[in-house]
Amino acid sequence: MRLTLRSRLTLIYTAVFGVLLVATSVAFYRVLAYQLDADITANLSELTTGLHGYLRFADPIPTVVFDPTDPEEAAFVEEATRYYQVFDTGSGQLLVQSDGMRPLGLQFSPPEVSQFRDQQHNFDVNTDFGRLRLSNSVATPGNGHSYLLQVGVSLLPMDRALERFLFLLFTGVPAGLIVTFVIGRWMARFALTPLSRVAESARTINIEDLSRRIPVRGARDELDNVATAFNDTLERLEHAIGEMRQFSTALAHELRTPLAALRGDIEMAMLQPTDEGLRQRFASQLEEIDRLKRLIDQILVVAQAEAGQIPLAMGAVDLGTLAATVVDQIEPVAQSRGIAMRCDHASDAVVQGDAEWLKRLVLNLLDNAIKFTPQGGEVVVDVSRMGAVARLAVRDTGIGIDPDVQPRIFERFFRADPARSRGVEGVGLGLSLAKWIVDRHHGRIEVHSQPGQGSTFTISLPIAPRSAH
Repeated sequence: MRLTLRSRLTLIYTAVFGVLLVATSVAFYRVLAYQLDADITANLSELTTGLHGYLRFADPIPTVVFDPTDPEEAAFVEEATRYYQVFDTGSGQLLVQSDGMRPLGLQFSPPEVSQFRDQQHNFDVNTDFGRLRLSNSVATPGNGHSYLLQVGVSLLPMDRALERFLFLLFTGVPAGLIVTFVIGRWMARFALTPLSRVAESARTINIEDLSRRIPVRGARDELDNVATAFNDTLERLEHAIGEMRQFSTALAHELRTPLAALRGDIEMAMLQPTDEGLRQRFASQLEEIDRLKRLIDQILVVAQAEAGQIPLAMGAVDLGTLAATVVDQIEPVAQSRGIAMRCDHASDAVVQGDAEWLKRLVLNLLDNAIKFTPQGGEVVVDVSRMGAVARLAVRDTGIGIDPDVQPRIFERFFRADPARSRGVEGVGLGLSLAKWIVDRHHGRIEVHSQPGQGSTFTISLPIAPRSAH
């Protein structure tokens, strides 16, 4: 499935924004984690350094001495001694342990105490109550002993803060992507609106009226450049097609006079006494001249039609009655070729159109059906009404049309496989003219055909309003 330009722009915008959002979120998380970790380390260092000033080693058991009447000092000592313990570095014996430290079970062996004394750095430990960061520092009060002081700070607030931040990221990023997708789709629609207007304007331009142009907004942007280039192309195309139409019309007019003179000379020659063989050749030449005259007339009509030089006398037309009249007129031709013909029509299929051109439309379709239907076949005309649309269908049991050439049958001078249409008169203008008539009546023409099973041409025309009946 190919995506529209709007969808592709939306997806690209969402993908780019999503990558930036994820990258920014990861960067923010790392910065936040680093900053929280640094703040905790700085706080632990401050607590450790400060607690050294309150420790007294006069007795075998170290004590913390401070002024309880000083709120700041009391608060600091309370925070510093929440997680702390003191070891004798010589024996490795635990001398003091705070109430907050006791349930954590952090009682180290003498070798570990010696290692902490030699390597005084912070380290993190996992406990049943969350992670804890401990600092190691040595106190030497001058009594011949040295002591290992460990002060701890809980990492639980930091871990919970990071968890909440991650939760916000995992919920916020998808929500942000959804919002980005919606906004991106709206922005893509807003950005492509001028392009849609250009497309709508281009759809109104057809071969019958190439004088229309795509409006230029005056913004002098890329879209205006496209519209200007398209208008320049239309101008060149209008000029070229105008010359072609003028040439076709002029040629048709110019050929009429010599053909009429040639026909007159041949008719005069046939009035002279001559042998039967020569008269037959004259008659054959007259048939060829008549065929050329019909061809020229058709070319002239098509050229005038495409040039918009043929006005339509619009009025209410009973399509069923019109079709029945044309069938009655052409039925003798069908019977002479051994082809059955009938017309089924509704009584309420009234359309707004030119009766003469609609007759020519039905006549062209019937003539085409008779040409390609062998003896013993059947041609049926069916006129019906479906809601606000009148439908005229011409079905035959002829040779049918190959699927690969069906899209081209309405082109001027197009004929199918010559082997299939050998002996059939025509130059490929009948269906082209039929399509022009349908287009001028704001209708639609379709064909359904299978080789060897016949063809069905269906015309759909809008029903005339009741006020026009």
